[in-house]
Amino acid sequence: MVATFKTIGLLRFSVLTPTYYSERFKTLEQTAVHLFAPERMELRFRLFEALCLPSLARQSDPDFTALVLTAQALPEPWLSRLETLLAPLPNIELRQVGSDKHYPLLRAAYQSVDLGDATHRIMFRLDDDDAVDRDFIARTKRLAAGLVALRDQNAPLIIACNRGFYVDTTQSETEVFDACERAPLAAGTTLVAPVDYPNNPYRYVHRKLPQYYDCYSDISVPAYIRSIHGDNKSNPTQMGLTRKMKPRQIAKALKAHFHLTFDDLKAL
Repeated sequence: MVATFKTIGLLRFSVLTPTYYSERFKTLEQTAVHLFAPERMELRFRLFEALCLPSLARQSDPDFTALVLTAQALPEPWLSRLETLLAPLPNIELRQVGSDKHYPLLRAAYQSVDLGDATHRIMFRLDDDDAVDRDFIARTKRLAAGLVALRDQNAPLIIACNRGFYVDTTQSETEVFDACERAPLAAGTTLVAPVDYPNNPYRYVHRKLPQYYDCYSDISVPAYIRSIHGDNKSNPTQMGLTRKMKPRQIAKALKAHFHLTFDDLKAL
C-alpha cells in the first residue's frame, strides 16, 4: 500500500483550561485574568502577527490545514482582531473551545479535520510566538513520505526541526542567535502516524519525545525562530550548539528561509 497524507497543524492562542497553567494559578478565574490581561494580549498579538502567522501564510506548499485554538471566553476586541487576521487565509481556521481539560481539547481538534482518503496524518505543533521556515510544509511532507516508506507503515514517528534561531527580547538589546538542538523543540515538531492513531505531538513533553517514538532530527536548514520574551510559559533553554554563525550569515539565512531581517526581529 502506498501511503497518502493529510497535513494538520495546531497552535494555541490563549486557550483557557484548568489543566494548563495549573502550576501557576489555583483557579480558572485566576488563569483567565492572566491570559486576557491587555498587556499580555498586546504582546501575544505582536508576536503572532510578526512571526507565527506570516510563517504559515508564506508556505511554499499551501496544502495543509492549521487550526488556531482560542478560548470561547476570549474577550473583545481580541476575538474580532483574531478573526480579521485569519479571514483571508482559507487553510488556517479559528476554533473557539471551552474550558475542558487541555489535552482532550487538542486531541479533538486534530481529529476534527476531514482526512479525505489519506492513510496517514502529518500532525505538527507550533506556538503562537514562534515561526517555521517557508519550506517547512513541503520538506516535512517529503521526509514523512520517505520515512514511512522505509519502515513499518503502522509505526508512528517524530520529525523534529532541530536547527534554527532564537530572538531574545529580554535584554537591553535584542539578540538574534543560531542554535542546533540535541532534543526536539516545540516549534514545528511533527508526529506522523496512521489516521486511526489516537495521539498527537502534544501528548508528551517535546524534549522527551525520543523516549516514546523513533525520532528523525532534521538539521538540513534553519527551520524555526523561537522568541524569548516576558511571557514565555516554559523556560527557553538551549540544549545543544549555539552562537556559531556570524551576523552576516544569520542575516542571509533569515532572508532566504523566513523572508525576515534583523530589523524585523529587533522590532519585536
